[in-house]
Amino acid sequence: MEGYEYLDHTGDLGIRAYGETLKALFTHAAQGLFEAIADVNTVQAVAQVEIEVSAESAEDLMVAWLDELNFRHEVEEVFFRQVEIQRISEKPWALSAVAYGEPADFTRHVVYTEIKGVTYHQLIVEQTPEGKWFAQVIFDL
Repeated sequence: MEGYEYLDHTGDLGIRAYGETLKALFTHAAQGLFEAIADVNTVQAVAQVEIEVSAESAEDLMVAWLDELNFRHEVEEVFFRQVEIQRISEKPWALSAVAYGEPADFTRHVVYTEIKGVTYHQLIVEQTPEGKWFAQVIFDL
């Protein structure tokens, strides 16, 4: 299975992301974040933001990745449409990517929710016995 799905979580929002590769997993998790925040069909990919994160584990890298994307969205007042992961590595866990989007324009962008943060609550990032990747992430709303 590829992509992501939302899961019901009392008072918060969760996603389950899937990927054939680690790169695909982190791409799908980012897409789940973007599409939870706003209708990405109202966002154009006219600006790019470089993102680099590193961590001690796969779980920490997932939280750092999604937290950084959400932080940049909030602080730089930009909505993202998509990401392109240029490099991802295990041990050391590190990721560099480019996020594409545009400055916030509330006359055009359809906003769904504000995400306060990415939590460690029920966090899972694991490789399946078949070699595919799975993640579960809960967002604090």
